[in-house]
Formats: sequence, structure tokens, C-alpha cells
Amino acid sequence: MYQKALVGAATRYIAGRNAVQTVYWRTSDAPNCKMLKVSKTFNFGSARSNGTPPIHVQSEKSIRFN
Repeated sequence: MYQKALVGAATRYIAGRNAVQTVYWRTSDAPNCKMLKVSKTFNFGSARSNGTPPIHVQSEKSIRFN
């Protein structure tokens, strides 16, 4: 029996889109164990209305601001 395993994750703030993107790498449950990349993006609304990220995003120390 094969199990999916989380290998790593990275989170970044996208300033132009006012969004946070998280990327996960995991192994597949197939016998050949290929790596899969899964991406999740959360939008905070229009970047024109508010150019700075929300407070809870600013306080997260693991997010890179480009």
C-alpha cells in the first residue's frame, strides 16, 4: 500500500495581485512515487484599493514580501 507524503511547502505574498500563494510538494500514491506540485492562492481583493497586505499576513514571519 502506498501513501501520499508531504515533502515540503512554501508561502509567498504576491504584491501585484494582493494575494498569498502556498505551494505544496507531495509524493503520489502510485508505485512509481512521482512528485506532485499543488498550489493554493488566496486573494484579498483589489490591490488598487489597498496596496499593503492584511495585518495577519504581515505578522507571518515565514512569508516573503517581494
